[in-house]
Amino acid sequence: MSELNVGRFDPIMSEPDSIRRNVRLKLAQGLHIRACSNVIAIVSDFAGKVLIHVGDKSADASSMFDLLLLTAVPDSDLVIEASGDGAESIVEKLEDLFSKQTDPVE
Repeated sequence: MSELNVGRFDPIMSEPDSIRRNVRLKLAQGLHIRACSNVIAIVSDFAGKVLIHVGDKSADASSMFDLLLLTAVPDSDLVIEASGDGAESIVEKLEDLFSKQTDPVE
């Protein structure tokens, strides 16, 4: 089950190896279905946990429903948080995606 925390920002994962990165969402259309699909593709093979925070909302990055409920528009400030083996790589890939002006073509 997904863990959308609407109305509550819980910025700290319990795992000590959690990686956090602040990034400004530059995608021209914000975090919409195609962008969410790209996020899910990036995290799909990752065994750890990835959360995306926007304001006081948090979403499981593997859940389309959670990601869409973030309603992140262009220039939103996001916090990417990941824990587990390879977390740094996942965070870097997501930061790269969110920092682009246009959506990458699948």
